[in-house]
Amino acid sequence: MTTWEFPAPEPISLEARLPAGDITVSAEDVTTATVSLTPARSGKRGEELIAGTTVEFDGGKLTVIVPDRLRLLSSTSLDLVVRLPRGSSCQLKAASADIRCTGELGSLDARSASGDVSVEQVTGAVSINTASGDVRLKDAAATVQVNTASGDTDIGRAGGEVSLNSASGDVTVSRAEGSVKARSASGDVRISSITAGRGEISTVSGDISVAVPAGIGVYLDLSAVSGDVRSDLEPTGSDGDAGLTLQCRSISGDVRVSRAG
Repeated sequence: MTTWEFPAPEPISLEARLPAGDITVSAEDVTTATVSLTPARSGKRGEELIAGTTVEFDGGKLTVIVPDRLRLLSSTSLDLVVRLPRGSSCQLKAASADIRCTGELGSLDARSASGDVSVEQVTGAVSINTASGDVRLKDAAATVQVNTASGDTDIGRAGGEVSLNSASGDVTVSRAEGSVKARSASGDVRISSITAGRGEISTVSGDISVAVPAGIGVYLDLSAVSGDVRSDLEPTGSDGDAGLTLQCRSISGDVRVSRAG
């Protein structure tokens, strides 16, 4: 294992790129930024890849770039672990790696061609893109944008506007406090609670389930080409009279709107 340490009494920004392996970022109550790189397997190739890695800290920005130009070493996996002050922002990019973030981040931009993304808490904007992998986001206070080609998306609490796109996978939001736009080509979309704004949900081949807490007026616009449409709510006369608008469209799937438990 190779380690770097830098004094960081305040939140910083991190840019990290890793061709293969795992990325773990922990935002804690610390005053030092720590970077560690460990080969997934012992051997000369892993040591050479670490030796060619760029680790720099300047002007509040920490940069960790593992080279991908060395083709003979491109399949070598490294475990990258970074500890940052709470509230730091991250820009993470991986070709084939899982990304895991714990603690409280200020903002997050994560991209992985093949790998899962798991995030605990973000107070600012979140952008996650993965070609093949699941996305788990526990708590987001601001805007969230997630794009997945093949994988499930699971959002706990979303305090701002949410945009979710999935080519093949289920989409779940436990608690949405703002507008939600969710699209799935092949997968179900479930929103356990939405309280305000506009919900635009569409699927090609999948079921739609949306629950609304009691006491919230809802304007409903629901349709399915070959599927059942069911609502347990009494719709308002127009969208101008409602605090929430739901537009749900499914080509081949059921649509259900209910009261949240």
